[in-house]
Amino acid sequence: MSRDSSRSATIREIARRAGVSIASVSRALNGKPGLSEALRERILAISREVAYRPSAAARQLISGKAAVVGISLGCQDIELRPYYILLYQHLTLALHEQGMVPIFFAHDQTATLPERAGAAILLGEFPGDHRATRLAEAGVPCVRIGEAGEGFSVAPDDRHGFARVTRHLIESGRQRIAFVGGDLEQPHPHPRLAGYRQALAETGLAERLFSLPHDVASASLTAYRFFAPRLASWGEPPFDALVCATDEIALGCLAALEDHGIAVPGRVAVTGFDDLPLLAARLTTLRQDIAAIAAMSVTLLGEALAGKPPRHVSIPVELVVRQSG
Repeated sequence: MSRDSSRSATIREIARRAGVSIASVSRALNGKPGLSEALRERILAISREVAYRPSAAARQLISGKAAVVGISLGCQDIELRPYYILLYQHLTLALHEQGMVPIFFAHDQTATLPERAGAAILLGEFPGDHRATRLAEAGVPCVRIGEAGEGFSVAPDDRHGFARVTRHLIESGRQRIAFVGGDLEQPHPHPRLAGYRQALAETGLAERLFSLPHDVASASLTAYRFFAPRLASWGEPPFDALVCATDEIALGCLAALEDHGIAVPGRVAVTGFDDLPLLAARLTTLRQDIAAIAAMSVTLLGEALAGKPPRHVSIPVELVVRQSG
């Protein structure tokens, strides 16, 4: 194998050649239990054959206890959302490719995380979220997937994305545009709502807000149950477009509108956010690069472990126009 090609060898390539999972390769390379000695030796032999060398970030990460990264969940069972399932998958892959071993923690297990992991990635920020502060006090480097603040963080550029999709609706002739999201009255940042408001302020249009109650079971079902009885009593809906905080909410709104004979996008346009596979097939939505967010989280984790100054990275989102608006 040439010098250049050896540099590009990854854990994924070793896993393919060995016919095992990426997790098994990670265990073998890091001396973790759970493999037979014969399989461990075969994986190590293949890694030598392809001249596998971890990246600089990986060399920083895989020393000692820092090889274990705690992925900490939010307080509202966010793991049930399709978006977070995809994010978990990409995070796990990105960590394994750097020789890392991810383990999962509930938000209320933060106190025990330093005993089992040398670093952490925090998901699902919520009001009164003290996880980052507690980990800093324990000397555990962490990265938040969320809005800019203290420490390292990465997030999609929600605000600019929602300003853009709202402008798109205005330019298409919509004048009564409502925003639909969860727990909007809660005192924490709502960048998606802020982007919506920014676009309305530019044109002098009035805002219309619909705050959905939190429901861990299904955001789509919650949106449907919220709008279905109201559409029955309104007769004519007090909006001609719905800017929804997520694709799942948008799907519930679509179902309620269609069940009440309201044409989409003829009478009401509907937009979402995430561009989830299959779920967003009909939706005009904002696509966020989940793989890029996961990869940047691991990059920032390497910087945190190396003692570099904290920073926030904003990942651009893309407007995808489809049938719903």
